[in-house]
Amino acid sequence: MAERRPPKDPGPGQRVSDLLPERPTLAAVRAVAKGCKACPLYLRGTQTVFGEGPRRAELMLVGEQPGDAEDIAGHPFVGPAGKLLDRGVQSVASAWRARGFIAGTDRDSDGASVLDPAGAG
Repeated sequence: MAERRPPKDPGPGQRVSDLLPERPTLAAVRAVAKGCKACPLYLRGTQTVFGEGPRRAELMLVGEQPGDAEDIAGHPFVGPAGKLLDRGVQSVASAWRARGFIAGTDRDSDGASVLDPAGAG
């Protein structure tokens, strides 16, 4: 059985990978994202907008960062881009949100990428 590491305080300058358990689950990643302060993204949004959908989704869509509508609602792709995406995908699958996992590359709405090699993430 894998040893459980105690939760760490995700403070400024920490690497996100150091905050995750050895065998991360979706719930663990969500919890780390919710309280993460490893980079300045947490200063600009009102809440973390984590991905959502079935854990074993058949399809995963990844966008950039949440906009104002997503930040307020706390759900990905509920603003203008989400409406456009819904219209485009309806021709492919009418219930895609129930079958796919959707997420953004950033946790907040400031436009800076967590995946930026120069960033803390």
